Amino acid sequence: MMTGRVGKRLSYHIGCMKSLRNLPDHVAFRFMTLAGRYMFDSFRHELKLEMVDGARDSAIKFLHIDKRYRAIACAIGRDVMFLHVNEHEKASSWAAGRRVKLDPMTNRVRVINGCDATAVPIVTSAAQVPHLFMHVADKQLCALGVLEEELPAIRTIRSLEALEAGEEDFDPLTYQVLYAVAIGYTDDEVNALTGMSDQSQTALHRTERAFDTLIVTEESRQTIFIPETQDDLRRALDADLSGWEIFLHPVQRKLAYQDYDDPVLVLGGAGTGKTVVAMHRAKHLADQIKADPSRSGERVLLTTFTANAAKILEANLRLLCPEHLDALPSRIEVISLDLWAAHFLKRRNHAREIVFFGEARERLDQLWQDVFVDHALPEGVSETLVKAEWTQIVQAKGVIDLHAYLKIPRTGRGTALDRHKRAALWQIFEDYRARMILLQLAEPDDAYRDAIEILSAEPANLPYAAVIVDEAQEMGEQAFRLIRAIIPQAAERNGKSIFIVGDAHQRIHRRRAIMSACGINIRGHSRRLRLNYRTTQEIGAWAISVVKGVPVDNLDGGTDTLQDHICLTHGAEPELVEYLTEAEELSGIASWIHSLSADEVQLSDIAVLCARRADVDRVRDALRMSGIHTMVLPPRGEDETRQTGVRITTMQRAKGLEFLAVAIPFLSATSFPPGDAFRSAADAGDWEDIITQYRALLHVAATRAKKILRLSWSGAPTGLIQP
Repeated sequence: MMTGRVGKRLSYHIGCMKSLRNLPDHVAFRFMTLAGRYMFDSFRHELKLEMVDGARDSAIKFLHIDKRYRAIACAIGRDVMFLHVNEHEKASSWAAGRRVKLDPMTNRVRVINGCDATAVPIVTSAAQVPHLFMHVADKQLCALGVLEEELPAIRTIRSLEALEAGEEDFDPLTYQVLYAVAIGYTDDEVNALTGMSDQSQTALHRTERAFDTLIVTEESRQTIFIPETQDDLRRALDADLSGWEIFLHPVQRKLAYQDYDDPVLVLGGAGTGKTVVAMHRAKHLADQIKADPSRSGERVLLTTFTANAAKILEANLRLLCPEHLDALPSRIEVISLDLWAAHFLKRRNHAREIVFFGEARERLDQLWQDVFVDHALPEGVSETLVKAEWTQIVQAKGVIDLHAYLKIPRTGRGTALDRHKRAALWQIFEDYRARMILLQLAEPDDAYRDAIEILSAEPANLPYAAVIVDEAQEMGEQAFRLIRAIIPQAAERNGKSIFIVGDAHQRIHRRRAIMSACGINIRGHSRRLRLNYRTTQEIGAWAISVVKGVPVDNLDGGTDTLQDHICLTHGAEPELVEYLTEAEELSGIASWIHSLSADEVQLSDIAVLCARRADVDRVRDALRMSGIHTMVLPPRGEDETRQTGVRITTMQRAKGLEFLAVAIPFLSATSFPPGDAFRSAADAGDWEDIITQYRALLHVAATRAKKILRLSWSGAPTGLIQP
């Protein structure tokens, strides 16, 4: 920890950061300046902490920020933990009722408000006046993590609204427990929410711990931030209150910050923080590299499915650990796997152009037409089926000769192909591949295989200590074979690692992979995140209903489910609206946005997500006609959050983003899925796959909404939802 030379270790309770958000900007700046100067040099910049008159806890002190404001802190030994900032009298009043408790049962430092347990008799039975927790025994609440000292105040709460209004009166863990109990969570669900699942057993063997050791536990760090540097402090105070840059749930922290001997797969539904864990994992590994001079030049490869997703990751990492990105050489490299393969092959003088989109893609389409002119198709086989077979079997599985093609399972394909038909198709595939090579073109799967071949044939001398994969559900077998080639199994014995996060419920493309088939053994090393930090229970339940009954894999040949998915907050039910015409529907969206603006929702916190790019333009034009400022998100690049305007984009483009309020229009039976989506369907199996894709796409779009979700259509609704 950076503490000056022999100075105090400074830490910041989440309540301190929340209180700063309610004060003028110059107060936060002055506070940060005082703390930052002390961290830089504790000899020259002393923290003059003074006693608080009437404070119940002698460790509670105050620090003058200026003539009007003061910070409240807890000073014990070498530690100073800031708790609250406010005007003098308000800060003193707040401090008078607080004390800090070391709680071995929950393994954390807690800040409580109220009398000592000995000063006020504990209520042991329900009061005569009805209250919110009258049917919950004291013993049950305490077993869940509530402190006895807080029970008298709890027994005065009459409603959920009163609990929400009094959030600041309770320790953060207590409030989490109370809120979860109030909205009907079971004890097991509450324990999962708070990270208390294993506490009851381990607490029995836990001895009293000093403040300086208890403050650094994973449980304490769920609500207490200990900056390493002044830049850490600045970023923390600038961060938004979602707190992902600073505070992690104990389960998330354990996943991100422990060491592993084998590859690890982390699964979890939308909003559970998989990407946050991946970024913290990258930071943890980069911290280790920075701390060891002998590892200079090593780096962590953080890769994902698209270049756009990589840009969003990099932008967020700049909030979390910019020093690792800006180091020379950088200790974290963020890049899509497609671009990584392209750059790697270019450095190896690879002659073929890798085709992603644009003019080269059109050349491949023409190649197919030329091939079909020269080959007769087997009976019952269409050109569409041939292309699908090439993409989903030959390329996806890495099939390179007829013998392998005759033996390869075609699981999931709807049209049966006997040996004679396969042999005839192989001639077509060979011709297409030969023409690609002649034109020096390559598809992404070809690039992956070429890179794998190079890595397998010679020592690559790659600088990577680890590969971390985000959005793993969108990557195919060849992608994961390449990842395994970057970090060979033998390298794991030298401390190198593979860390993968994903959720097949959000798969919006048709690629699939089984980790074990790619040489990545995650059996017994798979973990699950259950808690949804983004959406309300009502939005989450609706989004899950869209994919209910759809078989979903666990990225390793098994099945996955969202049955244990828990949302942390409640709110309004999603609004489902039917119109007679699309013109009325567009007018309705504009009226909805005007009503949100009247409620002081920022335009940049509102998004309209469409299935097609053409619909994005229609929505933009309609909203502008209604006097609403809009911003159409470009196909690639991050959202410029400082620019005002309602965000309008496609459902695909919205992946990785989140908004306070989301509208999803044009969900009629004739518009969703769009008719042209089925052009690539070769048979009934493909047709079902495409419907499943659009279920996943709608699920993804709905889970971009944090508080408000609106869905609309004209005429009959799509069969993918139940209005």
